[in-house]
Amino acid sequence: MSKKTILPSVLAEIFSPATRDWFVSAFQHPTPVQAQTWAATNAGEHVLAIAPTGSGKTLAAFLYALDQLYREGDAPAEEAVERKKTTRILYISPIKALGSDIQRNLQIPLQGISEQRKKHGAPEVAIRVAMRTGDTSSQERATLVRHPPDILITTPESLYLMLTSRARETLRGVETVIVDEVHAVAGNKRGAHLALSLERLDALLARPAQRIGLSATVRSPGDVAQFLGGDRPVTVVNPPALRHPDIRIVVPVANLDDVLSTSAGTGEISHAGREGSIWPHIESGILDQVLSHNSTIVFTNSRGLAEKLTARLNELYASRMAEAPEEQSDSAHFVSSSGATSNRAQTGQVFIARSHHGSVSKEQRAITEQALKSGELRCVVATSSLELGIDMGAVDLVIQIASPLSVASGLQRIGRAGHQVGGTSKALFYPRTRRELIDSTVVVDCMLAGKLETLTPPRNPLDVLAQQTVAAVAMDALNVDDWYATVCRAAPWKELPRDVFDATLDMLAGRYPSGDFSAFRPRIIWQRESGQLTARPGAHLLAVTSGGTIPDRGMFSVLLPEGEEQPGARRVGELDEEMVYESRVNDIITLGATSWRIQQITHDQVIVTPAPGRSARLPFWRGEGNGRPAELGELIGDFLHALADEAFLASPNALALPGLSHDENALANIKGLIEEQRSATRIIPGSRHLVLERCRDEMGDWRVILHSPYGRRVHEPWALAIAGRLHALWGADASIVASDDGIVARLPDTEGKTPDADVFLFEPEKLGRLVRDAVGNSALFAARFRECAARALLMPGRTPGRRSPLWQQRLRAGQLLEIARGYADFPILLETVRECLQDVYDLPALDRLMRRLNTGEVQISGVTTTTPSPFAASLLFGYVAEFMYESDAPLAERRASVLSLDSELLGNLLGQADPGELLDPLVIRQIDDELQRLAPDRKARGKEGLFDLLRELGPMSPDDLAARHRESQDAVNLWLEELLAERRAFVVTIGESQRIACMDDAARLRDALGVRLPADLPDIWLNPVATPLADLFLRYVQTHTLFTVQQIAHAFGLGVAVAQEALEKLRGQGKVMRLRAGKPAQPDARSPSDWVGEEIFRRLRIRSLQAAREATRPVPATAFTRLLLERQGLLAGSDGSPAFHSNLSGGVFEGVDGVLRVIEQLAGLGLPATLWESQILPARVRDYAPEMLDELLSTGEVIWSGQKKLGDDDGLVALHIQEYAAETLSVPHADSAAFSPLQRDILAALANGGAWFAHQLSALIDSHRAPDDETLTPDALHEALWGLVWLGYITTDIWSPLRALSRMGSTSRPSSQRRVRSRRGRPALAPHPARVVHMSFSTPTLAGRWSLLFADKLSDTEWLLALADNMLDRYGIVSRRAVMMENLPGGFPAMQTVYRNMEDAGRILRGRFVEGMGGTQFAERLTIDRLRELSTTQPEKAVFTPVALSASDPATPFGTQLPWPAHPSSLVPTRRNGALIVIAGGILRLYLAQGGKKMIVWMDDDEAIAGQVFRALAVALHREPRLHFTLEEINDTPVRQMPLFTLLREVGFSSSPRGLDWG
Repeated sequence: MSKKTILPSVLAEIFSPATRDWFVSAFQHPTPVQAQTWAATNAGEHVLAIAPTGSGKTLAAFLYALDQLYREGDAPAEEAVERKKTTRILYISPIKALGSDIQRNLQIPLQGISEQRKKHGAPEVAIRVAMRTGDTSSQERATLVRHPPDILITTPESLYLMLTSRARETLRGVETVIVDEVHAVAGNKRGAHLALSLERLDALLARPAQRIGLSATVRSPGDVAQFLGGDRPVTVVNPPALRHPDIRIVVPVANLDDVLSTSAGTGEISHAGREGSIWPHIESGILDQVLSHNSTIVFTNSRGLAEKLTARLNELYASRMAEAPEEQSDSAHFVSSSGATSNRAQTGQVFIARSHHGSVSKEQRAITEQALKSGELRCVVATSSLELGIDMGAVDLVIQIASPLSVASGLQRIGRAGHQVGGTSKALFYPRTRRELIDSTVVVDCMLAGKLETLTPPRNPLDVLAQQTVAAVAMDALNVDDWYATVCRAAPWKELPRDVFDATLDMLAGRYPSGDFSAFRPRIIWQRESGQLTARPGAHLLAVTSGGTIPDRGMFSVLLPEGEEQPGARRVGELDEEMVYESRVNDIITLGATSWRIQQITHDQVIVTPAPGRSARLPFWRGEGNGRPAELGELIGDFLHALADEAFLASPNALALPGLSHDENALANIKGLIEEQRSATRIIPGSRHLVLERCRDEMGDWRVILHSPYGRRVHEPWALAIAGRLHALWGADASIVASDDGIVARLPDTEGKTPDADVFLFEPEKLGRLVRDAVGNSALFAARFRECAARALLMPGRTPGRRSPLWQQRLRAGQLLEIARGYADFPILLETVRECLQDVYDLPALDRLMRRLNTGEVQISGVTTTTPSPFAASLLFGYVAEFMYESDAPLAERRASVLSLDSELLGNLLGQADPGELLDPLVIRQIDDELQRLAPDRKARGKEGLFDLLRELGPMSPDDLAARHRESQDAVNLWLEELLAERRAFVVTIGESQRIACMDDAARLRDALGVRLPADLPDIWLNPVATPLADLFLRYVQTHTLFTVQQIAHAFGLGVAVAQEALEKLRGQGKVMRLRAGKPAQPDARSPSDWVGEEIFRRLRIRSLQAAREATRPVPATAFTRLLLERQGLLAGSDGSPAFHSNLSGGVFEGVDGVLRVIEQLAGLGLPATLWESQILPARVRDYAPEMLDELLSTGEVIWSGQKKLGDDDGLVALHIQEYAAETLSVPHADSAAFSPLQRDILAALANGGAWFAHQLSALIDSHRAPDDETLTPDALHEALWGLVWLGYITTDIWSPLRALSRMGSTSRPSSQRRVRSRRGRPALAPHPARVVHMSFSTPTLAGRWSLLFADKLSDTEWLLALADNMLDRYGIVSRRAVMMENLPGGFPAMQTVYRNMEDAGRILRGRFVEGMGGTQFAERLTIDRLRELSTTQPEKAVFTPVALSASDPATPFGTQLPWPAHPSSLVPTRRNGALIVIAGGILRLYLAQGGKKMIVWMDDDEAIAGQVFRALAVALHREPRLHFTLEEINDTPVRQMPLFTLLREVGFSSSPRGLDWG
C-alpha cells in the first residue's frame, strides 16, 4: 500500500505539504492517538489525549501547532513581525527534566520540516524554542522577556511567576497550551494552582487558547478532561492500547520470610554474614539482569532504599570485578520511615549504578540521565523522579523493588522501558516478603487489565485561591464579581459557594479581628461599594517570593563550598531535617553514589566537600508515600479470598497468577504463607472478612492487630476514632499505628477486659463526626495547617527568597492555629479540615466499609494467638519502627522527667514577688514605643501604613496618627481625606474627642461604646459582633505595656467600674494580669495598680532579663576562683593583705560556730572521711580541733551519713544540719534481700527508735535470738554495722569511729593499706610495725551510740528547691558542670527547671558571668556584684594570699567548673583524693600529684611568689602528721636540677638521693 493511499484524510487535509512530507518520511503513518488528536485540534476543540508511554502523544500535541507557525511564516512580513513579539505555543510540564527532553526532541521535527520547506521552495521560517523554569537565571529570563520565543517550555510554577510579572506581556499571543502528564497534577493542589493560572492566562488573551492535555492511562477521563478545560467542552481521545507490557515477578527463594530454611547462600564474597537476608539474592539477581542488558532502571519506593541499593550493587559489582572494597556490615534494608542510619555505603572507583531521586541535585541527575542514555552507565536506581515521561533513551529493562504504591505508578514506571513508538515494555518485579508477593501479583494483574485507581481532583482548595487572588490583584485591580466568575471557570472551584469565596477575601482584606490577627497583615483592599479589589504594598513581592503549592518539608540544601563548584552547579542535593539533626561536621554521607564530607551545617544548608572512596553513612528521608488506595486494597483482599479457597491449596497451578507463569518458588511462597496464616488465625483476612488478632506482648499487655487490606487512607481515620473510643472506655491512651495492611494497637492489661470486634465498629454517621472532631487535635492537622497557611501567604519568610527554618515555621503556624481556632469559619482552618478528610484520608471509602460491616456484608472475626501470625509480623515491624525513635532524650533528662515537679508549689515556695519589680523601666518605655508605633523604625509609611495604624491601634486623632507616621502632617491629612472618601475610614466621637476609625471597627464601636455611626455606612460593616467590648479592650491590651483602669476607661470614654469589670473578665481568660499593688513599676504612673497583657508581660520580662544579662559581661575565671575561695571561707574578703601574709595556716571561720557554718555550706556533699578533718575543716576554720566536730555531733545539732565505701578504712561521708536534714539527707529504701540476717536484726532493733552503744545493741539482738544460736561476736557486729553505714542506713553520734577506722586500717594491714591508699590517691603513710587488733564491743570503731538515719520526706519540688539553694550557697555561681560534679538525681535538666523558675521570680539571674564555664550560669544579684568587684579591683600580685587545699575540695573549681590550665608537664592533673593544689590570686600555681612523686608548677618571674606558694603547700602537708613521700620531678625535670630546689628545702623538705623527702 502506498503512502498516498494510507492517510489522505488526516495528513493531506490538515497539514501543509512540507509538514506532511516530513512526517511520512519519518514515520509512514500516524498512531491512532495522533490521527484522532489532529482531527480534533484542526476542528478547534480542546483535547485530552490518553495513551500509554511510547504512543507518540507529544508529537500529536505539537505537530498541528508547529504547522500553524510555519503557515503563518508564509503570511506578509508585517503580520509576521507583529506575531513574533509574543509566544505562540506554551508547553507546561510538571517536572523540569521532562521539559529539557521536549526542548531537545523538538529539534527533530523543526529541522525536518525546515528541510522539506527548502525543497518546496517555501520561505525560511525561524522558530525559536526556549525553556523557563525555577533554575533559569535572571539574565536568561530578561532575554526571554525582550525576545519571546515562539515555543516556551515551562512548569506550572514558572507560568504563575510569569503571570505575576511583566513577563506576562510575552504571553498575550499564546494560541496553544499543551499540558503534559496532566494526570500527575490533576489530583493535587499543584494542579488546582495550574488550573487557575490557565484561567488568568485566558483573561490576558484576545481569545482563549486551545488546550491540549497529554496523559498516560487514567481512570475517570471525564474528571481529568474537566480539569483541563474548566467550563469548556473537551474532546477525549482515548484509543485502545496497542502496547502490551511484558511483566514478570521474580521470586529467588522458596520462602522469602525464612531464607535460610530453603536456600543456600548466593556464593558472593561480599554477602558473607548476610545469609539469612533476602537482600543478597535480590542484589545478585538484579546485578545479573543489569549485566545482561544494555540499560536498566531499578525503581524503589523510598529515597533511602535507593541510596542503599545503589551502594550494594556497586559493592557487589566491585567484588565481582576483583576490586573488593573494605568489608562492612550491612543489615537488612529497612524502609526510610524506620530512620535506620547504621548501614554504610562504600564508594569505590568502579560503579555500575547511580541513584536518582528528588534529593539529588538537578545537575547530578542530569549527569546520571546522560550517562544512561549514552551507554556509559548500565543502571540507575530511582524513585518516582524518573516515573513521568522523561526520555531515558533505549531502556531495555525496568526492575521494581517491592510492590509499587499504585497501579498507575507501576504503569508509568514500566513505561520507561521500550519508550520508543511501537516498543514493548519489559519489567521485573522483586517482592521482598511473601506478603509483598501477593500485593505485587494483584498490581501486575491490574496493570495488564488496565484497572487503574480513580483520580479525584481536590475541590475548592481555599489556600490556593487565596494565593492566586493576591497574585492577580497585585497585577491589576479586579472587579470582585469578575474574579469570582474567573475562579469558577476553573474546574476545582466550579461549585465554589459565594459566601466561602467572600470569606477568603475577608481573610486577605483583614476583616478578622485585628487584635488577634495583628501579626498577619492584610494583603488586599476590598472596596465594598465599588466591588474593586486592589493590592496593598508588598503584595506583589509576597506573591512572587512565596508562591507555589509544593510544601516546605524542611529539607536542607546540600551545597559545595563557594568557589569549588562548576558554574551553576553548586547544589549537590538535599537532606531530611531529622537526618541533618543526627549528623555532625566531618561526617561522611552518600548522595547519588558519591561520598561527601560535611564541612558546615547552617540553619538551612549543609556544606560538603567530595570524599571519594570513603566509607559513608547512608541518608534517610521521612514521610514518603501516601499509602495504598482503597480500590487497590479491595482487589488485594479479593485475591486473598481466592487464595484461601481449598481448591487453590490443593492445586495451586489451577489459579491464574499474572506475572508468575507458574513459578514454583512463587507458588511455594504463597501456599506456605496462606497455610501458616490459616493455622494461626483459622481465617485468611480479606476484603469481605477482616480478622482481629489478639496476643500478649513481652510486658503482658495486649497487642491488638486488625488485619484489613483497605489501605492507610482508610485505616488512619479509623484508628483516630478507635483511639478516642479506647480512651473513653478504658481510660487508656492506646498506642495505635495504621498501615496499608491493618491497624496495630497496644493496650495495657486490664482485669476482665478483652478487646473485641465491638471496639472497631461504629455507626457510619457518628464515625465521620468522630474523625472530624479528632483530626483537629492531631499532629497531621498541625502540619497540614502550616502548609495551608504558607500557601495562603499568611506566613511569609523574613527574607524574600530565603527559607525560614522549619522550627520557626512550626512556631508561627502554631500561634496562628491557636488564634484561628476561635473562629470556626476561618478559611484556612476549613481548608485544612477539607485537605485532611478528603486528600489525606479517604472518608467515603471508610464510610462504605463501615456500612458493609454493619450490614454483615463484611465480617470481623476475633482470634487470640500465642505468637503473632505471619500477616501480623510485618505489621508489628512497622509498629516498632514507628515508636523506636519516639523518645531520644538523654539519660539525665529521662531521670528528670521521673521527678514530679509541681510548678504551682514551686511558685508558692519561691514567693510571689511584685512582677513589676522584675521589669526594667527603660525596657518598658522601649516596648511601649514599639507597640504604639512611636519608635523610629516602627513608624508607618504611605497611605496603607496609615490605614494599618487605624486597624492595629484603633481609633486615633489626626495628631496621634501624624506622630506615628514618617511623613509630614500635611501628607497624613491628605491620605486621611482619601481614606474617608474611599469609605475605608470614618470620623467618630469617643468620649469628648473626635477620632478617625477604620471601617472594620464600625460595628464594634457601635455595640461596645454606643457611639453614633455615620448614617450612610454600607450594611456590610454593620453586622453585629459577638464580643465587641472584649475585642476593643484586647486590642488596647496588646498595644500597650502597663496601664491603669483609669487610662483604659478614658481611652474608650467609659466609667471606671465598667472598665474594671471588663478587665476582670479578660483576667479570668488568662489574657491580662494585674501587678501587685505597691510601688508602681512605671516611674510616672499615678496609680499603684497596673494592668498588663500576659503576652506583653512575658515580652517585658524576657527583654528585662536580656538587658540584665547584657549588663553583666563575663569576667575572667580568676575572679570566680577567688570568689569561690572567699565564699567557702578559705580566704578573707579582700583576697590579699598589705604585706606578705604572716599566717598561712588558717581559714576565715573560727570556733564551733565556724565548723557549723562550713557544715551548713557543704551539707549533703559526700567527701572522703579522712579528708574532712585533714584538709576540709582545717583549711576553713583557723582554730579547728576534733573536739568541735564531736561536740556538734553529740548534741545532735549535726549528723553524718555514709554514702560509699572506699577501701577498708575510708568512705564517702556527708555531714548534715539536723534541723534541715530532710533537704540534704536521702535515706535509701530498705531492700531486705540485700541484707545479711544480722543486718536485718540490727535494723529491726533500731527501728523502734533511740540510740544504742555497741554492747547494748549486741545484748538487744541476742535477747531476740533462739537459745541455740551463736552469740554475737564483736567482729560480726563490726562488719554488719559498717556495711549498713556505707549503704546510708545508720550513723553514730560522734566522729571517733571514723578516725579509728582510718587508724585501724593503717596499723592492722600496713602493706595492703598503703597500696589501697596509693591507688585511691592519698599520699603513702610512713610504715608502722604490724600488730593484731583485738576486736571488742569497746573498740574505737564501734564507739558512740548507733541509731537509724531518719529525715522527713519532702516533695520532689521542695527537695529540688532546697538543692538549688544549697548549690547557690556553696558555689555562688552554678553551672551545668557543677551540677554534673555532684551527680544529683535528675541531673542538670531538673535543676535548670528550678533555676529558671527562680529567675522568673526575680531571685536569681541567668547569663554568662564567667568565661570558660559554659553558656548557662545562674547566680544571685549580690554574688554577681561581688564577682564584678573582684574582677575590677585587683591588688598587686605580691599581696595575693596563696591557699593550699585538696584537689578534690569543693572549693577547687579546676577539673569541674573550669578546665585545668595548660602546662608543660606530661603529668595529667586530676581531682584525686591525696593530690594538693595551691592557688594565688585566682591562678593555679602548683599541683602535687597523689603519692607526692611528681609536681607541676606554673612558673612566675617573681621568686617571692614562689616562696609564698611553697609555704602554703607546707601548711597543707603539715595537716597530715603521718605523711611521708619523696618528690622526684617538677614539670618532668628532676627536682635536684630545678632552681626551686632551695625554696622547697626552706619550707621543710629534706634532701635525699632521689630528690626531696617530706616527713
